Amino acid sequence: MEKFDRNKNSICAFFAKNKFITVANVIFLVSLIFILSMAVRVFFQNRTFVTFTKTSDSIEGCEDLDIQMGIPFKNAVERNCWQEDNGNWGSQYDISIYNHSKYSFVDWVLVMTIPEEGVLDSSWNANYALSLGKLTITGIDKAFTKTIHERNSIKIGYVMYSKKLMHSSDFYLTGRFIRNPFKEIPFIIGLFCLGISLIVILVSLFFYRMIRRQTEIDNEKIDSLLKLCASFIDTRDEYTKMHSTHVGSYSKQIAAEMGYDEDFQRNIYYMGMMHDVGKVLIPKEILCKPGKLDEEEWKEMKRHTVYGGEILGSFNAVKGIREAALHHHERYDGAGYPKGLKGTEIPVQARIIAVADSFDAMHTNRSYRKRLSDEVILEELEKNKGIQFDPEVADAMLRLIKKGKLRTDEQ
Repeated sequence: MEKFDRNKNSICAFFAKNKFITVANVIFLVSLIFILSMAVRVFFQNRTFVTFTKTSDSIEGCEDLDIQMGIPFKNAVERNCWQEDNGNWGSQYDISIYNHSKYSFVDWVLVMTIPEEGVLDSSWNANYALSLGKLTITGIDKAFTKTIHERNSIKIGYVMYSKKLMHSSDFYLTGRFIRNPFKEIPFIIGLFCLGISLIVILVSLFFYRMIRRQTEIDNEKIDSLLKLCASFIDTRDEYTKMHSTHVGSYSKQIAAEMGYDEDFQRNIYYMGMMHDVGKVLIPKEILCKPGKLDEEEWKEMKRHTVYGGEILGSFNAVKGIREAALHHHERYDGAGYPKGLKGTEIPVQARIIAVADSFDAMHTNRSYRKRLSDEVILEELEKNKGIQFDPEVADAMLRLIKKGKLRTDEQ
């Protein structure tokens, strides 16, 4: 059996129906995934140490960093090297590390190759450790050299005594670049798209709540109006008092048992209450006749379905209510009225109401007979599956009866 959309009128359906909101949702999800993936990538990049080596005037394979070391020289104006009485040379080595990138460089370590007999005399702006011809240099907070900020540089240096002047050195530099995603244009664009789409979604949620609340208010009004109409319909016959309300209640429970959503259940409840509205145009002497109706009276009685369809023809608050009233006396085998529809040609709401209507007719006293026993009702429902009733609808009603779950509004 066909099923209505179980999420109809839900928040998901509200978003799905509005293409603009759907696009906003897609942009939001894509932007969120992009931002999160970029943040994760930056997180791992920031934890990764990089190593650069220098054997010439610039660091190999790197445009972001550059190291320059002052070469010892001696001229008439100034000198940064001198020779001791013992023949050793003393020299001042000034080193500059340039960070040309847009990221800060931290936890850096500079390792230089120096003469094995070299001895450090003094140093500045960093920590220095000499071992086996290797000089290890690290920055210090006090001298503001621990971090080499973006597009900036630091100056460090030392004085060393050795047998020969050191005019060149092999060294390598390790450290971590701290990337700030907020300085990345793609990340900023992603944040902008995320923010705009989030605003659209939040505004949509606000209007959805307003619409939903207004819908609830409208439903309350419809409920009150239709209950009043159902009460008027049922008071015309003392044997059918509360019949319309009972049929509405049973129809709603059958729909729930079959898995239909709350909106469908609410609508079929209204349809069940109004299924006999056409009887207001049936003469009371026919409607309340204690005996069997003659042929002409029966023809007139059967017209209540057509009258009901005409009365509800312009009632648009509950979609499908006209068809439910018009076809609730059709039979699954095609032998019903007014049009002789069969099987799934009959609207599903009418098929459900047909079972609920027949059950209440059998379950209550009528002018022409007493209430039937539960055993007889179960037997009639089982016997007429596929003949008078839709088998799936009848099975749902049988399950409710056997479970003892069937209730009227009063109960």
